[in-house]
This record gives sequence, structure tokens and C-alpha cells, in this order.
Amino acid sequence: MAELFRSVGLPARPVSDRGGMRPARFAAVVVDELARQIISGVVSENDVLPNEPTLCEQFGFSRTVIREGLKMLEERGLVRVEQGRGTTVQPRDSWNLLDPVVLRIALEHDFDLSLLDDLIVVRTVLEREMARAAAGRLTDEELASLAEMLDEAEAAYGDYPRFRALDQAFHAIVMKASGNEVGLTIVRVIHQHGGVMPPLASADSLTALKRTIKAHRGILEALVARNGELAGERIAAHIQSAWAERKGRAART
Repeated sequence: MAELFRSVGLPARPVSDRGGMRPARFAAVVVDELARQIISGVVSENDVLPNEPTLCEQFGFSRTVIREGLKMLEERGLVRVEQGRGTTVQPRDSWNLLDPVVLRIALEHDFDLSLLDDLIVVRTVLEREMARAAAGRLTDEELASLAEMLDEAEAAYGDYPRFRALDQAFHAIVMKASGNEVGLTIVRVIHQHGGVMPPLASADSLTALKRTIKAHRGILEALVARNGELAGERIAAHIQSAWAERKGRAART
């Protein structure tokens, strides 16, 4: 099981503390702070950021670090660096919203949930098509592992991080079996950064998790039968209904 988790880019167990992580590179600190200012609207489209000496003073970093940070922001579409004109904030439609840093911060400011709505549309289309392809490619061993994951998830109702990791792994293994590497990368980013509204600690939440398992078992049933059309429709219906429920819960709370 642990090997399957690692094969699709997920930890064998959810990471609960970040104390063991190495310190972020200095340039990444610059990127994170300036990206927050841009994405939150503290600085607006066409605004010019402070010059390098000013940024060096503000962050306490060398000019080399600041330049590297600005270069990384430019690569993400957040700014344009032009000699003689400075660093100009770019419009939202230039941003790389699938970049993990940009997406994470953008979701923190997605107060009307419009960005999440867009992500769900993309995820639904991709996973429907990829499940269709996966139905004819999953091995018997992989199908057995998917069934084992669902059993484990049923035993993890009281441990939401574990449940979510198993949920993501189930989808990721199906997506990987499709052979669509680009689709897998996009879906993985959405999975990792789209789960910003964990279920409430209530009876409603338990009911929702049980519905997730029921939906997954229906998807697995179609995959075992090698019925790609049915698997695709079931996975699309599951994604849409789960999002509608979570969005409704967010509105109520």
C-alpha cells in the first residue's frame, strides 16, 4: 500500500507537522510575500513594485536574492521585469494558477469560491475521460488495492487526514492508470490545493464520508467490469455532488 501511495506522489501517511522541513530558500520567502500582496490586491495590476535596493532593505536580503525572487514571480506570470521600467504587476489572466504557490494563495482569497468552481469543472472533465481510459488498463492487482483502500477508508472515519489521503490516492491511482501524464499532473495539483474546506466534526460530516465511500465503491464496480463509460460518468457525478455538498456546507457556516 505504501508503495502505491508513493507511486502517485502522495505520502504513505499524512504529514501532521512541518517541524522537520528544511528552511525555505530566501528567494522563496520573497516570492511568497510579494505574491500575497499581488494576489490579495494590496498591490494592483500595473502597479510598479519597489526597486531592488528598497526590497533589499525591506526583506534584509541581498540583491542577488531579490533578483532571484523577482525572476520566480515573473515565471509565475505575476509580474514583468523590464530594465529601465522596473517590475510591473500583471493582470490576473496572466497568472499561472496551476503553480502551487499561486494557487495556494489564490485559494486563500477565493471568498466567493469562484476559483474552486473552476477547478471542479476542470477536474470533472479530466477525471471523467481518464477513468474511461483507466478501465481497460488497471491491473487486477491495482483493482484489489483500490478495494483495500476503500476498506481502510471506512475504518478511518474518525481520522479525516487519513481518510482524505486514501481518497486522493484512490483517484490518483485511477488517473495514473489512464496513461495521461499531463492530466495526472493537473489533477494532482487540484487535489493537493483544492481541499481547503475540511468537513465539520458533526453527524453530517460522517454521512458525507459514508456517501464518498459508497460513490467510490460504485466507481470501482464499473472499473472491475471494465466499463469505462460507466466509470467515467460515476466519477464525474461523485465529484460534482461532493463539491455541491461542501459548497453548501460552507455557505451555511
